Order: sequence, then structure tokens, then C-alpha cells
Amino acid sequence: MSLPEWAPAFLALYRQPQKRAVADVYKDFAEAWPGKAPSISAVRRFLDKMALPERERGRKTGNALLKLCPYKQRKTDELWPTDIYTADGTTFDAEVQHPLYGYAWKPEVTLVIDVATRRCVGLAIGEAENAFTVLDALRVACLYGGIPAILYVDNGPGYQNAIMADERVGMLARLDIEMRNSIPGRPQGKGLMERAVQTICVAAAKRLVSCTHDDMDQDAGKKVFKIGRAQLKKLGKSALLPTFEEFKQTLLKRVDEYNTSPHRSLPRIVDEATGRRRHMSPDEYWKSFGPRGFAPLLVPPALNAELFMPGVPRQVRNGMVQIFSSNYYSDDLADFHGDYVEVRYDIWDSSKVYCWTTNGEMICTAELDGNAMDYFPMSQIEAARERRAKGKVSRLVEKLERVAPGSTVQLPETRPTYTIMADSIVKAEPVTANPLPVESIPMDATPVQAAPEVGTANKRPVFTSMEGRYTWLMQNTDKWTDKDNDWLLQYVNGTEYAGMHTYYEVRCIAWPGYVQKTSTNKGE
Repeated sequence: MSLPEWAPAFLALYRQPQKRAVADVYKDFAEAWPGKAPSISAVRRFLDKMALPERERGRKTGNALLKLCPYKQRKTDELWPTDIYTADGTTFDAEVQHPLYGYAWKPEVTLVIDVATRRCVGLAIGEAENAFTVLDALRVACLYGGIPAILYVDNGPGYQNAIMADERVGMLARLDIEMRNSIPGRPQGKGLMERAVQTICVAAAKRLVSCTHDDMDQDAGKKVFKIGRAQLKKLGKSALLPTFEEFKQTLLKRVDEYNTSPHRSLPRIVDEATGRRRHMSPDEYWKSFGPRGFAPLLVPPALNAELFMPGVPRQVRNGMVQIFSSNYYSDDLADFHGDYVEVRYDIWDSSKVYCWTTNGEMICTAELDGNAMDYFPMSQIEAARERRAKGKVSRLVEKLERVAPGSTVQLPETRPTYTIMADSIVKAEPVTANPLPVESIPMDATPVQAAPEVGTANKRPVFTSMEGRYTWLMQNTDKWTDKDNDWLLQYVNGTEYAGMHTYYEVRCIAWPGYVQKTSTNKGE
């Protein structure tokens, strides 16, 4: 199609991201055109003949324009289960009651999908897409499906952090998993994962009265919101908001339905019940690899817990390692004095940590203040307390005899115990802790392999430790901010850096000009 002579001038005004109407653009065009302007009908006929991507170029940009353009489709026919896992998180489109505080809350759901079979092999629920939620989803996928060769994810903070991606103590390095990142701003590269999230989570959300999806009727949604908030304010709960347990059961049921339902991207088989041809379900396709010799790489049962704990390097001193301002001791660490070990910790249990060599060999379990002992034996202290108490009582009896001769003092057999809470004193009661910021849900599953696009942006990660922040800053000096300068000066002059200085020297990131201070311990 040949372009009219006026077409470039009109398109320059029409191809703008404001997406002005044809009639509005035509007015400005007709006033600026030097000759006789074509009719608006001629302009409309010209636009109708143009290819849609060319006509919308400029009015749409980036991802919106890519949706109109041709694309290449990735094939997964040659992949086997656990070759590639792909993961992504989404905010659930329904409100539930928070398991700890009871208020209306939208949980963050992270799913892990096996690319070859489309099977959902991992699932975790948290308050946001962070390192611990993603770690829990990967843990479930590896324990109940197998360890993948490649993990294909986006560049979100749940994946770009030291807990997951650190080359020495990160979870992926620990499991020998290669992470591939999709190109930012190109969700088409993860279309398989995006579609699975919609299929599972949106359908589950629409089964709840508290659904907040765009398809929910607005008037009904407002009524549910107002009534639910009023009930929460008055009663502390609402019949319109599902409990956390009800939400979990709904989501698990939907995941099970997804894994057992025919999937259009999978091969066809003849249904034994109906005799008709249909697509295989993810579960069926997964099981079909068994006779072909497939066996997933499973996590050793003895390492189920420790292998998925976050870890940080620490120097051993006198059989102790320090983490989060607490000391952990074990006799087995005596031979590692001055060496650096990897300290793995459970975010829910601070009573002990697990020490590993930098080569990945288990050393021991170190207990919190494991070398602490009573200043004096408790038998001596209790005897001294009893003598002191008897002395006080005898002095009290002497005073009472002077004031009221013949009176006696009766002491209780046992003392009631009390617990100080806030600004009141109440009798002690047993307290049970039930931390649920991240809920993991075990399932049966496994993953796969492919050639994803690589586009990792060198952006600022999420720091989970001072050591991680210092390491990144020293490796990216051009990205320092004023706050980073202040933080570095404070960190370098503190005891935390002093304990890690030798470690930083080995990695060639020690603070320039730093002088190791020596301290003299004086006996008391």
C-alpha cells in the first residue's frame, strides 16, 4: 500500500501515547497542513488499511506493543521432569483472616511449576514475596518433587538476595541449582508460569465470598467489605472472611484439581473410562516418565531441615560463633579456632545453630550460650538465699515481739509466681508460640530443563545481614549513597567488622587503611 503524501504528518500526531481520538487529531492536522487537507473519512479509511502493529506503534509501547507483534514459542517436548522449575508469586485476590492478628489480609502465594509436565510441585504462603517465602516454596518443591537443574524466575526481591543467590552460602549454590532470570518488562518469556498462577489462584479466589478480583461485582464487593469490617470491629471475626485454615484447604484443593485435570499443552491419550481422546493431566504426564527411566534427585532425609536453612559465614573463636548478637558454643568447634565456618540457622528457633565447613561438611550443632554456667553452684546460692531469708524472718519476729508480745508469724508453704507483662502484674500462665508468617504446604511433585532468556539486572539486592550488605557495597562502589557512607563508617568501626576483617582480606574487600585493634583482657 502506497502512503498518501499527508500520511506521515498525520501519523506523527496520531502516534502519541495519549491515544487521542481520530477526530481530535484531525483538527490539529487540518489546521497545520499547508495544502488542501483530506477528508476525515479518507483518513479513517487509511487507518483501517494499516497493519495493527504499525498503526498502534507510538500509541502503545513496550509490553503493550509486543502483544501485537509476532513471537517465538518455546517448545518443551524434549524436557524431562525436574529439568526446569519456574516460580512466581502473586497476591491472592481474596481477603482472609490473618492467622495471628485476625484482621482482613491478602496473603502472598508463591507457586513452583515443573516446565516439562506443567505440574505444580511447590507452594508457600506468606505476607509478601520475600526471600523466606520463596525459600519455603523451593524447599517444598525439592522435598516432594526433586532438585531441579534450572530455576527460571523473574528479578523480584524474593530471588535476588543473598539467601538464595549468594555464590558461597546461597541456597541455589548449596543445591547446585542454576538460576536463570527472565528479561525485565517481558512477561511473555514466563507466560507458562503466569498462566498457571492465574489458573490456580484466580479460580481459588472466586470460590470465596471475600473475592476481590476484577470480575467480582462492585456493589456486592462493597457490601462484603463493609459488613466484614463491621463484624471484625464488633466481634473480632467475620463470617464473610474465611479463616486461614479454610483458605489453605481451598487453595490446596484447587492445586490438586489443576494437577489432575487435562492440560492442553500436554500429549493426548485415550481415556480408559470414556474411550475418547483427551490431553493428559500434569500428574499423568509426570508418571509417564517413570517407565522411561526417570528418577528425581531427592534431598537426603537427614538433611531435610538443615539444607534449606539460611547460612552466613562466621569466624570461630574459642569454640563459639556469634550471630545476631548471640553466642553459640560447641566442643566440636574447638579444632576450628580462627577458621571461618558456615552457620545455618532456623528463623523460628534461636536456641541452636548448625555449623558446616566451607566445603559443605557438617561439623556440629551449637547451642545458645552452650558454654555458660552458673556463677556459683545453685546449691550454694539456694543455701545462701535460705540463710538470708531466715535472718530476715528472725529480725521481723524480734520487731513484732517488741510491738505485740506473743504474736507469731506464719509463712506460706510455696510462693506464687508472677509474670510482668507491660505495666501490669498477672499470674504466670503457659504461653504457646505459633509463628505463621510463612506457611508451607507439602505436596507430591517434581521439575524440568529449557533455554530461558537471560537478563539479570545489576540492581541493589535485599540485604539479610550486615556481612551481605558490606560485601555488595565493596563490590559496587559506584552505587554508594550518602546513607551507605554513614553506614560503612559505623560498621567498620564496630566489633562486627573487627571479627570479619580477616575474612574480608581473603576476599580482597577489606576496608582500605583499616588497622586491627588489639584488646587486653584484665582479670577481675
